[in-house]
Amino acid sequence: MIKRGRERRYEGEIPNISHGELVDRAFQYLSAYFGCSVVFKERRGAQSEIPDAIGFKGSFSTLIECKASRADFLSDKNKYFRKFAIEGMGYKRYFMAPIGLLEPSEIPNGWGLLEVGEKAIKYRRVTIAKESEPFYHRNMQHEISYLISAMRRLNISMAVFVKSVD
Repeated sequence: MIKRGRERRYEGEIPNISHGELVDRAFQYLSAYFGCSVVFKERRGAQSEIPDAIGFKGSFSTLIECKASRADFLSDKNKYFRKFAIEGMGYKRYFMAPIGLLEPSEIPNGWGLLEVGEKAIKYRRVTIAKESEPFYHRNMQHEISYLISAMRRLNISMAVFVKSVD
């Protein structure tokens, strides 16, 4: 067991979970737990922020950033849209990490923490260690651009017909 010079509330072994596996689990979790009807994982849009997973339910969005290592988590705070929360995407925002890797007390203000444990039957168990607060002021323009970019790449087109009434 690694102590890392701080008190830990979880005393077990930190599961070895890859970033890719966390992203896949975040993708599943957004749909199953948060009830998002539209979910994306690791896709680039026109904006600078590339969410590991983001889901949309009505006009609300939930963003999940996956961290498989402490170094990745610590470097994340230097990103422009992390320093200035209004520039980031996500009405709700979470970090997802293997259980025991991060402590709720070190998660940035407003952000939540999802912890991924050992495999149960089919999936790894996800628990909410810290709930996200709503980010009322967020970059909704980036969210809209992200959705439009996804629709364009999927080659979805919509026609609007206007019928004049005489």
